[in-house]
Amino acid sequence: MARSIPDAPQFVDARRLKPLWMRAINGVGRRLAAQHSRFDKTDVWAKAAEKATRKTPRAPATGCSAVPGPSPQVREALEQLTRAVDGEGELNWIGRIAALDDTLRMAATGLGAEAMHASNSAIAETPIQDPIFILGLPRTGTTALHHLLAADPANRTIPYWESFDPVPPASSAEDRRSEKLEKMLKQLDSLVPEVQAIHPMTADLPEECVALFMNIFRTLQFDIQYKIPSYVDWLLDQDARLAYADYRRQLQLIAYTHPLGERFLQKDPTHLLHQDAILDLFPDARFIFIHREPERSISSICSLYAYTRAIFVDQVDPYSVGQEIMGGYWAEALDGAFEAHRGRLAPERVIDIRQPDLVADPLGVAEQIYGAFSLDWNAGVRSGMTDHVRAQASAPRARHEHSLEGFGLRPEAVRERFKAYCERFGV
Repeated sequence: MARSIPDAPQFVDARRLKPLWMRAINGVGRRLAAQHSRFDKTDVWAKAAEKATRKTPRAPATGCSAVPGPSPQVREALEQLTRAVDGEGELNWIGRIAALDDTLRMAATGLGAEAMHASNSAIAETPIQDPIFILGLPRTGTTALHHLLAADPANRTIPYWESFDPVPPASSAEDRRSEKLEKMLKQLDSLVPEVQAIHPMTADLPEECVALFMNIFRTLQFDIQYKIPSYVDWLLDQDARLAYADYRRQLQLIAYTHPLGERFLQKDPTHLLHQDAILDLFPDARFIFIHREPERSISSICSLYAYTRAIFVDQVDPYSVGQEIMGGYWAEALDGAFEAHRGRLAPERVIDIRQPDLVADPLGVAEQIYGAFSLDWNAGVRSGMTDHVRAQASAPRARHEHSLEGFGLRPEAVRERFKAYCERFGV
């Protein structure tokens, strides 16, 4: 049965979003905080290895399912993350429990992926050919475009259950990954259901790449969940190729264990910051840039951050979020992103589209993309996308309300900040 999704009104305060039972649990947790004040990650890798060993299929040649330890870069990333969460995150009791549980799960998944590679050298030989990456600021229509293009079975997207856990169990009869994720999403709904109005999530919908990066603890997704500036500074100072090399290995695992389609179609807003790393690890990659008026995308980004952080903390200042977004990495990424790749790519490997055009004529935009990339725009592809557009038009929708003023920002100031971008792309 489909979950009922409430509207997400203009964000005002984190505490008032929470039901009474959550406030009560967090209240008890505050009284216990003196005794359990740290993000306790004791023996996390040992516990993760034990968990991964129970699931990872045995290697045919050896009958062994030994799980390798974390690489130095993954171990360092978790250390940086937990240090920032301890020092800056200000997590409430439920947030701390959720973060600890997530940490163990992600560590086990990452180790399991490496165990699969260790047990079968053919996985590392699996090609990732001609992938397409959808780029743009968050809240610019990347999800809508991703789901539209996923209607073509030649475009290999990753359903959320598969990015959440790319490691299959030893027996397909035991594969409960989708069921487990759906249960977790229902738990999320019980905490702050309004998040679903901002970014709808089900186990079977195509999802962003973010979960794969979370398995190695190197992604700005953690910044959306927790306010952790020291981790962000550390991550942005790292060589992104380290993260993308592990990301590629997980894509190879997915392609090897569940081969589908002709090419991967990937999307994650943070790809916008790392085009050079993508081109180094995926030299035949193609890019779709989507553009939207920043007055709407910036206020929507602020709302996404505020609502998501409200799951884990008791206080979220919307004005502080507004200043953080306008002064942070998203604005800087947009400044340079559209020149960074142009010298390395032939024109037929990159296309710019506008979000208003996607809304007004989704099939026309899709046909434009297929023409730019010389993809097969046949009757079956058009029919599948037409069915998707019709289903979306008739589907119930929850409203997401947000304004720049609600986050202490002035529309004219945002417009001026992105004046050159707006003029270039006509948004």
